[in-house]
Amino acid sequence: MAKKPFDASTLQAFGNAAAGHDGVLSDSSGAVVVKPCTPAEIAFYESITTSHKELAPHLPTYMGQLSLSSGSIPEDESAESGTIQTATGVERLHGRKLATELHIVLENITHGFKKPNVLDLKLGAQLWDDAAKPEKRARLDEVSNATTSGSLGFRIAGMRTWKGVDAPEVEGELKEFAEKNGEGGFWVYNKMYGRKFSAEDVNEGFEAYVYPQGKEQAQLERAREVLAFFLGEVKDIQSVFERKESRMYSASILLVYEGDLDEYANTKKTLASYRPSVEDEDEDEDLPKLAAVKMIDFAHATWQPGNGPDENAIRGMRSTAKILKDLLDQTEKQLGSD
Repeated sequence: MAKKPFDASTLQAFGNAAAGHDGVLSDSSGAVVVKPCTPAEIAFYESITTSHKELAPHLPTYMGQLSLSSGSIPEDESAESGTIQTATGVERLHGRKLATELHIVLENITHGFKKPNVLDLKLGAQLWDDAAKPEKRARLDEVSNATTSGSLGFRIAGMRTWKGVDAPEVEGELKEFAEKNGEGGFWVYNKMYGRKFSAEDVNEGFEAYVYPQGKEQAQLERAREVLAFFLGEVKDIQSVFERKESRMYSASILLVYEGDLDEYANTKKTLASYRPSVEDEDEDEDLPKLAAVKMIDFAHATWQPGNGPDENAIRGMRSTAKILKDLLDQTEKQLGSD
């Protein structure tokens, strides 16, 4: 994906995030996301292109940085901190005030999907870096100890699934954790959803993600393909980070797949018949996608030569791979019995 300049007036609020900070924007094409960041995150991405190129396939494509300064904000009564003039008007950035002018420009992982189902898995039992104040360490340790962050090395940080426009309203205990979005077909699960699980039942969260519309034949077949892909990608990410000496606190693995069953089937046919053109190297950027797995969120990531692999994050990758493998085995067993 080629780097190109961005005009703040073409940006709009980004709606496909499953978790993370507010204030994330996207360009009019939807191909990129622009999010507030720290200098450390930019340094980490830039180090990938210079010293750790084998990691590049497992991260969103980095396209540079952007400063959304006060010049991007209208000079009128509505132009308070936390607003920006975008293509659709003055955006409040989901109600959160801008904490920084510095933004990172990245590939939008959900671009190319019609109805992207998104699962954000926050890695690590330790969620704070060395710069964190004691009160922050204590607060995050409390979260870790009470959730699967402590027991498995990861937790579900957010989830977004397509159930269809005719899906019923959120009911029962899920009302506390999920809501239907404006389109009516997506269920969006908040960060407290993942905190309710223990090591013994967290697979239920994965099942809700992989089987949002039930376990009919078509859903099972899609789940088998998606789970096999996810498992291979997570193992690849684990393998490459086992050979690196890094520390990543509160980084995530993002899983995405096509939530519309008809579109999933159509995309399979499109990809099966696709023949790349030598003349147009960027042609594949416009292809639809079936599934994607990327590592994201490196605000607290550093390279630490001599300190060995990041077992804090890698433990969460191993736990994720095990759950995906168990679900894949269950799915194949059920398909075999039908």
